[in-house]
Amino acid sequence: MKVVEVFGLARSGHHAVINWLIKNLCGVESEMKWKLDLLNDRGVIYINEANLDLEVTFKYIKEHIEKIKYLVLSYENVDTDFTILNDRKVYDSPNCIDLPLFTEVEKTYRIVVLRDFYNNLASRIEANDKEKVKLRDGTIFQWDINENFVNLWKKHAKSYLSLNNRHIKFEDWLNDENIRKKFLFENLQLDEMYSNEVIGTHSSFGDNNYLNRIDKVKVPPETKDLISKDTELHYLIGKLNYNYRKL
Repeated sequence: MKVVEVFGLARSGHHAVINWLIKNLCGVESEMKWKLDLLNDRGVIYINEANLDLEVTFKYIKEHIEKIKYLVLSYENVDTDFTILNDRKVYDSPNCIDLPLFTEVEKTYRIVVLRDFYNNLASRIEANDKEKVKLRDGTIFQWDINENFVNLWKKHAKSYLSLNNRHIKFEDWLNDENIRKKFLFENLQLDEMYSNEVIGTHSSFGDNNYLNRIDKVKVPPETKDLISKDTELHYLIGKLNYNYRKL
């Protein structure tokens, strides 16, 4: 069994990137509707938000362990050293995999998907305004757009800068075929058989303008103030060749 662990912040486009990975692994894409998706009996199993409802995550893995060739796990809104492969929930080396459930793991692939800070923020604000996300009990869920989000984005950005080829920007995945193909081959040793025309989860905006969304939302004053004072955030935005925006 090979395990693909993909990290992304909510509304970062990482589900679309995951579906592209899945499609190039087995020829079909996930419908992205459920926590568990069994993909056409080719041994590829996808678990969405694998870091949440861990009891359910492990239940699904145990039920299908005998036929898993690739276990694709989406981790959302967590530090990039997180893993479910051991009791400590921290990945520091391949030797950290010590749960009995994963004794047959042949290899792990750990991938960070990063999106431009301002567009990621805009998608969260728009999703909150439209009340797009509901919990199982029907309660409206609101994404954090303040300190927790800023700090997580910075942590993901730092990981991106230190992970060599084990990362991809959503914008590059969307627009640069050469970067996309190189990333796929260097990470999973696959040639790109299927392009990035795959579904993700529902867009916050409901359109295809993925790259200039911050101008479409109203950023709360407290969020503007937090961002304007965060020099580390500004540094990371520039270091990653994103553009600083004055809100």
